[in-house]
Amino acid sequence: MQQVNYNEISKIYDDVREADIVLVNHFLEELPGTRHLNILDIGCGTGNYTDLLQKITWTKGWQIYGIDPSAGMIDKARKKNKNILFQRGKAEDLLWAHDFFDFIYMTDVIHHIPDIHRIFSEIGRVLRSQGKVCIVTQSHRQIEARPIAQFFPGTVRVDHERYPNIHEIHAAAQYGGLLFLKQEVLFEGDGIELDEEYLELVRKKGYSMLHLITEQEYRAGLKNLEKALQNGPIQARAAGETLVWFTKE
Repeated sequence: MQQVNYNEISKIYDDVREADIVLVNHFLEELPGTRHLNILDIGCGTGNYTDLLQKITWTKGWQIYGIDPSAGMIDKARKKNKNILFQRGKAEDLLWAHDFFDFIYMTDVIHHIPDIHRIFSEIGRVLRSQGKVCIVTQSHRQIEARPIAQFFPGTVRVDHERYPNIHEIHAAAQYGGLLFLKQEVLFEGDGIELDEEYLELVRKKGYSMLHLITEQEYRAGLKNLEKALQNGPIQARAAGETLVWFTKE
């Protein structure tokens, strides 16, 4: 499979990924509000979620951390919010001490991790007792339901290969010593609109899976999308996200 250059994607990442306040509020509902917390965003990208979370909780004095292997992503994240401690590094080798974090989350990142058993072992090491973990991802069924799959069916193939299915996440977390708490599905079936802005993002290959299909598949899909949008925006349904929650005894 081809590799994705995330230093290049960092240049347009904020055009594609925005922090969702609904998701952040789901995080906050699970966290105690009465004491200091250390929170880690694994695969933080340009810091969209860390930025929003820090600004919402700044009166609590919580310390937010972010880690990402891409120098381009981390550079943009540091410029966005100087109150967050960002570190360039790999999820499989977290740089913090044992029992350091109260909450760890990953948003649309786990499919980039080559060895999810190792990352869950690392999460289990740096997570405090009674701390919580939230993995935000998509099931294989949700991947198939993405609106983009209608025009680029090859993206289903490549993301079935990249994304661990939900039962694999459960097994890897258990291997790392974590206990399953609950599972949630958000945004599934919500009405969305594919418009000229969406088309521009596709033209820029702002979605990583577009870098992993063949150029022939990409060109054919782009042509079909452009044709479909000639009569105006397309009404579609969101595939949704799956949130898998764990804790540590």
